[in-house]
Amino acid sequence: MLWGIGVPSFWRDESVSVLAATMSLDELWELLRHIDTVHALYYLLLRPFAAFGGEVAVRLPSALAVAGATFGVAAIGRRLAMPKTGPKTGPRTGPWTGPWTGPWAGQLAGLVYATLPMVSRYGQEARSYALVSAVAVAATWVLLGERRSRFLGYGALIALLGWFHLYALLLLPAHAVTVAVARRRGEIVAWLASVAGAGALLAPLVVIASGQRDEQLFWLKTPDLAALAQFGVEISGGPVSWRDSSTPPLFLALLTLLALLGVWYGARPGARPGTGTQPGTEPGAEPEAEAGARPEGGKATPSLAVVAVPWALLPVALSFAVSQVYPVYNPRYVLFVLPAVALLAGAGLIALRRAPVSLAVLALLVALSASAHLTVRGPANRPDDLRTLAAELGVRERPGDAVLYMPQRFRLFVAVYGEPYRRLADFAPGADRVWLVSRRILGAEWQDDPRLRELKRTFKKAGQTRISGAVRITLYTRRIPSRT
Repeated sequence: MLWGIGVPSFWRDESVSVLAATMSLDELWELLRHIDTVHALYYLLLRPFAAFGGEVAVRLPSALAVAGATFGVAAIGRRLAMPKTGPKTGPRTGPWTGPWTGPWAGQLAGLVYATLPMVSRYGQEARSYALVSAVAVAATWVLLGERRSRFLGYGALIALLGWFHLYALLLLPAHAVTVAVARRRGEIVAWLASVAGAGALLAPLVVIASGQRDEQLFWLKTPDLAALAQFGVEISGGPVSWRDSSTPPLFLALLTLLALLGVWYGARPGARPGTGTQPGTEPGAEPEAEAGARPEGGKATPSLAVVAVPWALLPVALSFAVSQVYPVYNPRYVLFVLPAVALLAGAGLIALRRAPVSLAVLALLVALSASAHLTVRGPANRPDDLRTLAAELGVRERPGDAVLYMPQRFRLFVAVYGEPYRRLADFAPGADRVWLVSRRILGAEWQDDPRLRELKRTFKKAGQTRISGAVRITLYTRRIPSRT
């Protein structure tokens, strides 16, 4: 994650993060009263990092979160694939059999997770999505434990998950399926109680955030199937990676095949680690319980498929379904399903049976991801290149120039590289040159703003408009009165 982390420019969402993390607490409170309450915890966590300044320091929490999530994916894979009891009979025919299955299943799953270009993309961004994934992994790990007391920690982690991002609570239906299928006696009630406790801790955030929804997510549209398919493009590096190279589609195809193979392998009765040994042990080993069975003591360990398939599919499907009525879907909002995809792909690699074959396929997956990783770390691989925009403004501005933000929140979007903007006075009719910082396309809702109408009445466009993603900077100069 640290490789190239400081190369891409901050973009507008990151600009808001940095600005919020460097405000005084009074200013931050004022901001949160009107917008972004859902990110309050993240902004507070970011403050000590933002004090150092620069892209590397501010993005470091996300990089650390990806490292933690990768460790957690490996740990979950190990737990789900490791036989707990049963004789270790017969000679090993390879590292993918018997008691070796668990460690390698986890290790391969963790390596697949680290290989995903979308993980690199958000592991190098000053937003909360990588931390959401790490907390989702931690909550799943705790859920799969043995002690009844773990539900206290699980409830706290679910509350933390919601405070980082409310839509990440779509993980709960997936966990509900896992708990129900595992059928551990009495644990459904304990799980419901822990979720209720988390809900109580999240209630204030839900109340406040519901009132800010229109301001926060006005830009979301009802997704169609093409938008859903775009998630696969994002997983493999994003549209720019697909445009620049032919390998991201091949990476996505291989990852999908491995995940499907992992679903088959992880759902087999012989792959269930609750009471017996793994496939590949010699005949005579204790037989496995049937899928969904509850061994004596009521402590069945759910199969890898029972954990990973709902986790990978349900949050995306539910987000898409809800968005047909109330748009909430965006690929980065469901980033936390990628650990489940990695678990399935890791199981798919184990299903290939032979270590040399599995490692060769993993090496191919890494090779196919290389171009996307390079693109993700490119200097212009963000929706906006605010660094270049600010540098150009710094060269072209003159003493006495003014600035008009349309809408006003665009002041937050560009403030991360704020020095050129701080030298500009706020727009007033007496200025001779005005820089308009605005959306790329100004909608009708802003055309009647009196400041914009005054600008267009007394000023004219001068020179070239500079566009970076959705942010546009245009120079206006005062009209020379015509002589009569």
